[in-house]
Amino acid sequence: MKIARIRLFAAPLPIKGGPWRWGKGFEMHAGTAHVVALDSDTGLTGWGESAPMVAFYLPAHDKGIPAVLAELAPHLLGLDPRNPAAVDAEMDRWLHGHAYAKSAIDVACWDLAGRALGVPCHLLLGGRRLDAMPIFRTIPQPPHDDLDTRLADFRVQGFRYFQMKVGGDPSAEAARVRSVAGLLRPEESLIADANRGWRRDQALRFAHETRDLCLTFEQPCDSYDDCLSVRRRTSHVLKLDEAIKTADDLFRAIADDACDTVCVKIAKQGGLTKARLIRDICAARGLPMTVEDVWGGEIASAAVAHLAASTPPDMLLNTTDLQNYNDGEIATGAPTVADGCLIVSDRPGLGIEPVMAALGDPVAVYE
Repeated sequence: MKIARIRLFAAPLPIKGGPWRWGKGFEMHAGTAHVVALDSDTGLTGWGESAPMVAFYLPAHDKGIPAVLAELAPHLLGLDPRNPAAVDAEMDRWLHGHAYAKSAIDVACWDLAGRALGVPCHLLLGGRRLDAMPIFRTIPQPPHDDLDTRLADFRVQGFRYFQMKVGGDPSAEAARVRSVAGLLRPEESLIADANRGWRRDQALRFAHETRDLCLTFEQPCDSYDDCLSVRRRTSHVLKLDEAIKTADDLFRAIADDACDTVCVKIAKQGGLTKARLIRDICAARGLPMTVEDVWGGEIASAAVAHLAASTPPDMLLNTTDLQNYNDGEIATGAPTVADGCLIVSDRPGLGIEPVMAALGDPVAVYE
């Protein structure tokens, strides 16, 4: 099997319920799903998606994906997509970095491999270990701040993990977090995610003012070194997200005892190939993790679900259903949500089929 043609689509992902606000004053009104179709010489097609958030969140942006694909496409045509590791190595050979753009290509390879073999991707990623994966629900920063109402609604739907976006004034954020912590039941968990939004002194102030609360403190500062400094001076469980981009980052964090949990994001790592490596290193070293992605629709959600379903049960903290944060639908067959958990099908590949009317005409074609 060979890659005979590569198509790129761009579809808007309007955010359900208005703009999304998180650390450092970031705000996003809509995302963009860049969807890659790998058409093989056998007639099968694999689909992948990457949806970076605003350009000032991570070293990634929507406009970079078409440019990266134009650079890589000549080197990918003719390769066997059933060997994602070889395709991944070839992408790295010709272009350094740009993991967010390579991710859609890599995920499409996994989808095509599963379709060619007639098996779901989770079987190729290690085998199904979980039938249902717990989902966390996110509470953005104000004005989306009807905390008790939101929490009650999430609880009725079966959710037990709650992530609060913080990053504003440390004392005010501590008060917000405390108000939610006081409503939690023993079986529920709270995560305060600053998305690298604080200086060290601000993060330490928040940690001091919430020191009596049982919570996970996620990526308090921009730099790894600042997060490590905070980690050494707080009793909170510390989780690293944006600081863990590569396997080398993870090895350093393990050596420094820099965190207690890790957030694996498919596009941040560069696709399922590298995300699986990060996941397996975490599992081998006893670091529990959240498995998710930066943003996305049904295709990204399916990739997340397959990776989460093949994760050792005692190492998966929670995951997410990205498609349910958006209005509209770019694919059918996405994982479903029941009683606060994500459930993925056993259909071949990612188990999705694109909604071509939503994707529109391709913005680029290479063959």
